[in-house]
Amino acid sequence: MKKRFSQYSLWLSMLGIVIGVGQYFTSIYSSNILYIGVGIYLAGFSCGVIAFGKHEKGLMKYFSLTSFVVIPLLIMLGMLFFAMNFGEN
Repeated sequence: MKKRFSQYSLWLSMLGIVIGVGQYFTSIYSSNILYIGVGIYLAGFSCGVIAFGKHEKGLMKYFSLTSFVVIPLLIMLGMLFFAMNFGEN
């Protein structure tokens, strides 16, 4: 069985993450580019779901599925630590 959707999942998720992080670290900011990056990332996530549903072999399909949980968790923890810096002592 080919690992087609697993590979699409990995590369699309990585591209979406790179575009999102690139928007954060560069001086050129465009919300349209960020939306395109998020769309690419969600396409990678959906390919990961399809790969998981088709029972494709390999571990590539798990990257987009785990990053879909880990990235929002890191964002929330970052906001929590930011809020703790301004909290009462």
